Amino acid sequence: MKNIQLICIALLLLTGFYSCEKTDDTTNSNTALCTDGKRNGSETEIDCGGACQACPGAASLTCTLGTSSYVGTSVSGQILGPSIRIYSNTPNPLNFMFVPSAINLPIPISAVSFAYRGEAYAMESGDSGRVTLTALDTLRKIASGTFWFTANRTTGPDTTSARGGVFENVRYNN
Repeated sequence: MKNIQLICIALLLLTGFYSCEKTDDTTNSNTALCTDGKRNGSETEIDCGGACQACPGAASLTCTLGTSSYVGTSVSGQILGPSIRIYSNTPNPLNFMFVPSAINLPIPISAVSFAYRGEAYAMESGDSGRVTLTALDTLRKIASGTFWFTANRTTGPDTTSARGGVFENVRYNN
């Protein structure tokens, strides 16, 4: 009788080992991966792309700069201390910085530099500008908003402005 009990216990233990299968993230539900604040699984950015929801579109920046239309084709962002710097290097350099705060409220621009008609311009004392954030995803580090500013030519008394500015889906990093 004891032998039968030992055989039954051994069979139960062996059956238990066979029923335990190792799984990996690719066989688990992607739902948990798509909301964990990390880039993992098949995601192309944090919690988006692959099996998750689509990621935001490409970054863009447009404005009327002086009397010309400006369309940035290489747009990025960077964290500099408490500020976010939005910049485009093409067709001509254009940069501005602000300290992010509440959505849909005007935020002062703290620095500006750009090239216009072959001349360098920068924000000086007395110049002004504002950013209004329309979206700020601090997890994915993506910002969108509107802006305007005035700046002076660095080699002379001319002033020009950026009006009707819009930046969308700008990824910013350290």
